[in-house]
Amino acid sequence: MFLPPLAPTFEAALRDVHARDPRFRLAAAERLASPDAGRVDEALVALRVLVDDPLGPVRQAAVTALGYLGDISASALLHARFDDEHAEVRQAAITAAALVDRDRAWLVPLLADPRPEVRFQATRALAAHEPTRAASLLPLLDDEDVRVASAAARALGELGPSAPPETTTELARALGRSDVAFAAAVALAEQDDARGEAVLVRTLSDRTLVLEAIEALARIASPPALDALAAHGARVFAPLLVRAAAGAALARRGDPRGEPVLARVLDAWRSDGRDYAVHAVGELRLERLLPLLVRLARRLRGADPVTLARSLRAFDRDDARDALALLTRRFGAALEHAS
Repeated sequence: MFLPPLAPTFEAALRDVHARDPRFRLAAAERLASPDAGRVDEALVALRVLVDDPLGPVRQAAVTALGYLGDISASALLHARFDDEHAEVRQAAITAAALVDRDRAWLVPLLADPRPEVRFQATRALAAHEPTRAASLLPLLDDEDVRVASAAARALGELGPSAPPETTTELARALGRSDVAFAAAVALAEQDDARGEAVLVRTLSDRTLVLEAIEALARIASPPALDALAAHGARVFAPLLVRAAAGAALARRGDPRGEPVLARVLDAWRSDGRDYAVHAVGELRLERLLPLLVRLARRLRGADPVTLARSLRAFDRDDARDALALLTRRFGAALEHAS
């Protein structure tokens, strides 16, 4: 009796906008984000009602749906929700408005908003939609809120060559702040700057951040960091996904110790980590490991056929083509989008 309602039809969603049960109004808001063909205007009318719903989760779903629809006519409604009483609604409204608006100059003032969740979402939206204004993110590396400062660091790193010229200098300075150091180190690595390498190596012992640390080191690892990655890849009881990432990072840096690590993951009894290794073999075109992919084509052992097909396509060899043909005969429809 307490189960949420099934996803409604579009017609039911239009009707449920006025339902007494908030679960039905919430389901309606979520369904209206994907209106039936030719019925966007009806969805917009219904969502304008739900944006003023008395319950925060319903308002949140409604503003999110308006963002998906991308209609500029919803802009004023979304901006009005920047001051909603619920933080989740405020955040969803900023994200949605950034999708809808063409002029997003309003994001810059929000970076100084006293509410940390507003600064956080404005940071993410500005990096995604207004990279030419990225210099405005640099002061946020000193933000008192860790989430905001870390989000600013990550956003600056993801900008790559389009980041402001002073970005790496400021990120290197942020390494001195212990609660932001990891985000700054990852961002520096994305800028191909190795000054955060020591932070990344230390983070290899953190089970929640180890994968991100490994993938950052794959860009900038020096010989001592490669030794740390090799030791991690050789750990018998380390998760296979972590070992696959370590092997891929070593191979990406041209370290011969990477291929044996990947081979052990590909041949392991358990399948967790196998798809990561399969992808790495294709991405890096590791020909010596191709026979293991061919073997998986005959017996998947938990490997994803689409990932395997994409990796096999990377090799201009008869055995790879034969294995791909075998996969196509077995999983033809599923492989249509493999490339």
